[in-house]
Amino acid sequence: MRRRPASLALLASAVSVAAALVPAAAAHAATSKHGRFVPAARGAAVPTRNDTTSSLNWSGYATAPGSGITAVKSTFTVPSVSPLPPGFAANWAGIGGYTSSDLIQAGTSEDAVQGYYAWYEILPASETLISNCSGDAACTVNPGDVVTVDIHKVGTNLWSVSLADAGHWTWQQNISYASTESSAEWIFEAPTVGVQTIPANTGTNYFGPTSTFTDAAGTHTIAAGNPVAIDMGIGIGVNEATPSGLAPNGQSFNVCAYQQSCPTPAS
Repeated sequence: MRRRPASLALLASAVSVAAALVPAAAAHAATSKHGRFVPAARGAAVPTRNDTTSSLNWSGYATAPGSGITAVKSTFTVPSVSPLPPGFAANWAGIGGYTSSDLIQAGTSEDAVQGYYAWYEILPASETLISNCSGDAACTVNPGDVVTVDIHKVGTNLWSVSLADAGHWTWQQNISYASTESSAEWIFEAPTVGVQTIPANTGTNYFGPTSTFTDAAGTHTIAAGNPVAIDMGIGIGVNEATPSGLAPNGQSFNVCAYQQSCPTPAS
């Protein structure tokens, strides 16, 4: 199986070992960065309607009308992470970044270095860990938690970003950001931690039952947005992560880490 350069895997392994020797707060000093879509084939045209494509850092679904996206929402279950192979993972929803350099997003990260935590990010800045959540000031994230991300426009260049960990905590903040409103995404990602990483082995990542976007015509499911399915890999049919088909509700799907096929959820 062809992989990213071996040096990346070695770096991720070294970081994992080092993190075991330092407090969690110190591990967070090497802040993750969640980037825009990186196509597997550099310079290739990026499909925008009813297609499948490959990326070096994303797997999941995107809808890309080019403008007019004013909200995105996703509910997903926080996966458990295996230390092998060493890597980094995040699950999120966002607006922009598929065909543009801007991206506003929020979600959770899962890896053997920094553990489980929630964040938001506005490119080109790195992620910002959320804090002072209602119900749990530490905004604790654990495997199996059901997290909802809701990002929607509330004014000119002003966005409400909220996360909720069902039964545990909620968080909301208004954030100023100039977005192209070009796309909406529901993504399992291998973020950068100094360099582009490989994904942590999180098994099956379930997104659902809610995965919607909003434009001038109203709120729609992924299926209604002429979506593009995104494999993570180098584009030759060997994937580091593979999305399933969409469930009958048009919103739910799985992303399977280190699998070449992925079962579609019933709902």
